[in-house]
Amino acid sequence: MTLAVDFSKKSLVIVTGASQGIGQTIAIEISKCLVPNSKIILIARSASGLSTTKELIFNVNKEITVETISLDLTKPTLEECSNILNGEYDVQQAIIFHNVGQIGKLSKSVNLTDLQLWRDYFDLNVFSVSILNAVLVTGLKGKVEKLYVVNITSLCAKVPFGNMTLYGAGKAAREQYFRVFALEEKDVVVLNYSPGPVDTQMVDEIIDSCESNELRDEFVTLRESKKILLPNQTVEKLLSILKLGIFKSGDVIDYYDRNV
Repeated sequence: MTLAVDFSKKSLVIVTGASQGIGQTIAIEISKCLVPNSKIILIARSASGLSTTKELIFNVNKEITVETISLDLTKPTLEECSNILNGEYDVQQAIIFHNVGQIGKLSKSVNLTDLQLWRDYFDLNVFSVSILNAVLVTGLKGKVEKLYVVNITSLCAKVPFGNMTLYGAGKAAREQYFRVFALEEKDVVVLNYSPGPVDTQMVDEIIDSCESNELRDEFVTLRESKKILLPNQTVEKLLSILKLGIFKSGDVIDYYDRNV
């Protein structure tokens, strides 16, 4: 089975966290690749952010359908997840981008004693993603020729960074979920993509609110040295990897792993 995405085929694309940052950029950049009558579904909590993304998509491709779904993925119901695929889709392939996520509280591990904080964080970043993926994949299987699932992960899933306990633990759990999912679902192409350090609102949060001076200085230096990536840089690499298909389903690929 070839793993490469064939963008000459009519597609359904679903992007979570599509109101800003990497998710918004994925939605815009992949829209440039889609053939007429393809459809893209944008999911995020911010209705205004989704509206902006939709407008930016139409600036690059007016021949596709764009649907926005304002949905709070902190605690989505099974019904809300199922309703995303309400309707018939005359498409050949589907690509799901699980991008939704947040940085969480940036504090030393021993200070993270609020059980509700942990529950809320994993609800959004792990549990809702797992349930949404299961519902979408079940709903699309048998209705499309090819099905792709892309999880946006992070180097923090493997390498410990001070003050990033919540973020690292969530990314590690989520990454392992998708690796097991890939093992079980042989007819679904799965990619875990680590986008590298990207200049988004998340970097602002790290600089403004982390307790660790070392972590703050690291990200300030990244910005000042202009070594930090722009969203379009990492998304272009992601789309190149998908177009080439040179990976095994379930693989974890970092921005810096390959020249493509």
